[in-house]
Amino acid sequence: MRRFPPQTALRCAAIAAAGLALPAFAGDGFTQIYGTLNVDVESVEAHGASGAGTLPPGFMGNTPTGIDVPRRTRVTSNSSNLGFRGREALSPSLWVFFQVESAVNVDGGGSNIASRNTAIGMEGPWGSLRAGQWDTPYKTLSGAVDPMYFTGVTYTGAIIGTPGFGVGPTTIGAPATSADGKTFAAGANASFERRQGNSVQYWLPAYAGITARLGYSVNESKTSASPSTTQVDPRIYDASVEYQAGAFYIAYAYEQHDDYFGLDALVPASQAVPVAASGGMPSASSRDRGQKLVARVKWRGTTLGMLAERLEYGKHQSNAAGASFSRYARDAVAVTLLQKVGAAGTVRGFLARASRGTCRRFDGGACDTTGLGARQLSIGYSYTFSPRTDVYAFHTRVANDERATYQLANGAGLGAAAGATSVAYLVGIRHVF
Repeated sequence: MRRFPPQTALRCAAIAAAGLALPAFAGDGFTQIYGTLNVDVESVEAHGASGAGTLPPGFMGNTPTGIDVPRRTRVTSNSSNLGFRGREALSPSLWVFFQVESAVNVDGGGSNIASRNTAIGMEGPWGSLRAGQWDTPYKTLSGAVDPMYFTGVTYTGAIIGTPGFGVGPTTIGAPATSADGKTFAAGANASFERRQGNSVQYWLPAYAGITARLGYSVNESKTSASPSTTQVDPRIYDASVEYQAGAFYIAYAYEQHDDYFGLDALVPASQAVPVAASGGMPSASSRDRGQKLVARVKWRGTTLGMLAERLEYGKHQSNAAGASFSRYARDAVAVTLLQKVGAAGTVRGFLARASRGTCRRFDGGACDTTGLGARQLSIGYSYTFSPRTDVYAFHTRVANDERATYQLANGAGLGAAAGATSVAYLVGIRHVF
């Protein structure tokens, strides 16, 4: 047997002892590359727009133009993404984790780094805390019952999370301004289908089938008080709670936007709050609220879901004209279905309806919301070739009342005029890796 010199043996023993003294968790963890490629070919159009005309005083809605959108074919990349995520043990009960997820434009090429859910955080027995950009707890709940992969022109986001008025999903961390930068009239400010930046989320640990999430988007865009600036203090508060018991699931979410001025996206541009103060130092503030109830039940190969939502928009503006709108609220509801067909097929669909809502003016005058409702029908079939790969064929239609402008979902609307019905037929493939 080979013998080592005494000094070599002592050195090896010291190294071994040092190794035994190191924490067993040091270096434990992983880094993963993942992604989704979801692309379809669509035939889309918008027809039946209300005839051109004007809106009487006190009526909310978009001025009818009578202009339809002719049918065209397009290729769409539906939330396709490439991401990196990982975690590392810092102690037996503390982990650090990260995720960097980027949109991948499969249809036209290109990518935008960290444009999707991206954050760094810590987790342990007390739950998890993350900071960065992430889907709000309010938005996330819809994915529990959405049967259309929670993306694309067919998903529930055409009605749920939007008040109509051309407002779609958004990725943003502060209130947006109008194209000329003079007012807060921007559709992104009114969306409740948000991937919110400049935010912190705390996810509580699960207990007895109950999970909860809290979110806060900080007031990074707070402005100073001065004679030349309208001071605003924008922030978003979020909370959701979910309960799962066997085949039954129920959840509730609340989201509040302070000084996002969502109402400015729904009213004539002349009524929007100015970014720069005029006529002294006018005060302005807003508070928009969303409430969402979600339920789901599974029985064998059938999954039924329900979404109910109320959105409310309100603002104060010291120099607002008396006839200006000060409030708008609307309710919406959707029922969803997933039905297994054989070993690999699934029928997917849902019906949704948004009410016309109610409104109010600063002077208390008559306020009319006639014609601001809409309906959505989505139906389709998917075939699962493997746990990673589906092919599908879907149809959707978003039918507006005479003054409403709800759009196809996923930011892929056609700019449909008031009263138009947007229609899409599509076939696609989805691969997760």
